[in-house]
Amino acid sequence: MFQSQKDTIITLLKARDAARNYGKANYWFSYKDFLDPADIFTEFCCENLDGKQNYISLIEKLLDADKTAKIFVEVYGLEEDGNAQFIYADTLFIFSKLSLEMITLIFNELIDIFPSDIGEETDFSRQNYLIDENGNLVSVENLFDSGYSVYYCWWD
Repeated sequence: MFQSQKDTIITLLKARDAARNYGKANYWFSYKDFLDPADIFTEFCCENLDGKQNYISLIEKLLDADKTAKIFVEVYGLEEDGNAQFIYADTLFIFSKLSLEMITLIFNELIDIFPSDIGEETDFSRQNYLIDENGNLVSVENLFDSGYSVYYCWWD
């Protein structure tokens, strides 16, 4: 993850926590930025560093089936332990031309990390923002292309 992204998400999550303004706005990162196995700042489903590789492998299988798919991680929160900080997540959002059934087959292939829930996202009433590599907020609405469905994939 780029330093500008880290600075932006820390500021946003601290402001959200201080205002207790949960659920009004959600923040997404490209899966490549968030699931970087060398980045200690991010944790996905209680996995950091090399533990993220299994999720990357699942995403790569999906991208083999749909080379035009776009995959994002939705940040859930910020943890601070002394001087150490990290953000964590447990949900992917997938823009794909594949059916829900195909997405489910791909993500349930590995027995040890199968998701708790997979479905089609239809409620876009919340404000969702992608934090790009420069730390800028981009409305997720700007990511929609015709012909794509939006799915979520969540681990508990």
